[in-house]
Amino acid sequence: MTLTGATRSKLSRNYSLMCPDSHVPLNLPQWKNCQVIYTASPEMGAKFCQFLVNMKAGGSFCSESSSDEFLLLVLEGEIALSFSGETHHLQQDGFAHLKAGERFELANRSESSRLLAFQKKYAPMPDTGDAVTSFVSSLPQIPAKPFLGDDGALLQALLPDAPAWDWGVNVFEFQPGATLPIVEMHFMEHGLYFLQGQGVYRLGSDWHLVEQGDAIWMGPYLEQWFAATGKVSSKYIYYKEMNRAPRL
Repeated sequence: MTLTGATRSKLSRNYSLMCPDSHVPLNLPQWKNCQVIYTASPEMGAKFCQFLVNMKAGGSFCSESSSDEFLLLVLEGEIALSFSGETHHLQQDGFAHLKAGERFELANRSESSRLLAFQKKYAPMPDTGDAVTSFVSSLPQIPAKPFLGDDGALLQALLPDAPAWDWGVNVFEFQPGATLPIVEMHFMEHGLYFLQGQGVYRLGSDWHLVEQGDAIWMGPYLEQWFAATGKVSSKYIYYKEMNRAPRL
């Protein structure tokens, strides 16, 4: 709680930084015994939703069949995920991809659990020769590869890079002092959540101190750059559009 009116959170025309001190939890009917915190949504200009879920004892969710796809990451606790007639138990760092049209159910299996979710409408591409699938995995199972040959910046790609897949979700880990190699500027938007550490993020002409628990939305053609600071590695997960040209 602050009595000064100060916060690191900021909403701009083409980006937002939302810090934990600005969170306003929602109680939504479909999320039973849960609190939901949206950190990105179309209301701010994003074409996707990014949100956190605090699941209390007995917390649950049942999806509707829709054209939306989901990426779910367990931040704390244990969650039972059921789809296609099977139930999977996901603990911290476990994640799941649910393809568009996949009905699924979630149930908290701990005293409390925390979940990060990305949700977007699937953009189909016919005649790709491959198919999008639903699956479960965990971050330790995904190989981390040096980004552009830099051992101080390791990238984990959680989803396949194939024509049928219209998005990617990656985890970036930077050693202290490591940076993105260039100031990026592209039409694909990003949704980002800091998993650990701290650093400095350039967003347009603004420079922000960022740390664990912060969430960022980056709109199309926003100048963006990151440098890791502190004494431990910095790690964030982010969404990006993939394998699709701009829509006219």
